[in-house]
Amino acid sequence: MNNCIDLVIGGPDMSGTSTQIDDIVDFFQLEGKVVRDLRGNEIHALFHAQIFSEYNSDYLNLEQFLTSKEVGTEEKKEFIFKASSLLIAGDRNRDLKIASFLKNGVSTYIDPDSAEVWIMEEPTKRGAGQVNRTIEQQRTKYGSELDPVAAAYAHQAYRIDEFLRFRNVLRGKNKIIVRSRSEESACYQVHDQKVLPTGISREQYLSLPGHKIAFGNPPTHLFIVCASSSWTREEYVLLKKERSEGRLIDDHEANVDYQLLVNRRYTTNWLEELYVEGQKMYGAKVPEITRFDIYASKQQIKKQMLDQLGFILRQSMQV
Repeated sequence: MNNCIDLVIGGPDMSGTSTQIDDIVDFFQLEGKVVRDLRGNEIHALFHAQIFSEYNSDYLNLEQFLTSKEVGTEEKKEFIFKASSLLIAGDRNRDLKIASFLKNGVSTYIDPDSAEVWIMEEPTKRGAGQVNRTIEQQRTKYGSELDPVAAAYAHQAYRIDEFLRFRNVLRGKNKIIVRSRSEESACYQVHDQKVLPTGISREQYLSLPGHKIAFGNPPTHLFIVCASSSWTREEYVLLKKERSEGRLIDDHEANVDYQLLVNRRYTTNWLEELYVEGQKMYGAKVPEITRFDIYASKQQIKKQMLDQLGFILRQSMQV
């Protein structure tokens, strides 16, 4: 990696990560850069494959293609059938033909040079990330309870998957990567005697196979949207009420003390110390961390983030 930009947007729940990523997508598109969005399940990733260039060449992502009035219903059905066939039937050996940036015979090739900016997310909606979204964040729906150790293991698994399939290639080609969350979500899983006594130890977290990869290849920059370290229960509950209308609240969001712990970790040196420890173990550079006020307006956060992003881009051009 030379002057790759690998930018992560993070923070406690209700921090507006999706909105901020959409603002950054708009920014790059206005700059004339080709942006492609890998967020979503496996079919969303397959949409960008070279074999589907007749469908994907003009679209940011699958949603944009499927909602376009310029694309006929039959053409939309045709793509879904072809992509689904790769996952259902695979090849002659009945192997899944998942998407990747590698021509390796066991995956469906996406040309990494088909875009200058690639958008990703964590947890993913494919592989082990799907386990996190449907099980680990919703355990009470299955008659179970929060298990941060199990969550940490599931997270580290998809970090191997997503790095080997996508991010490693993009970093090697000095592409711009923008993703929601990363291994910094240790804020949600690492042990705390009072609030998270069942959490994983920091030492064990950093030693997991996926985190050897993650902390050995961390983001270059972190944009963290968070509240003050003195955030109160009342303040969080009010913010959740304002920002969760029509949204299914998961177990993480419903646990107020848990959210206050997560926020304190995001807003204090706890996060920097995590990366310093990772650096000692794996030798990678600690990301540059910029924090933004969760109570600033959407427009204020947008302006501040884009100003900082512009500064980062100018810096990268001088390297």
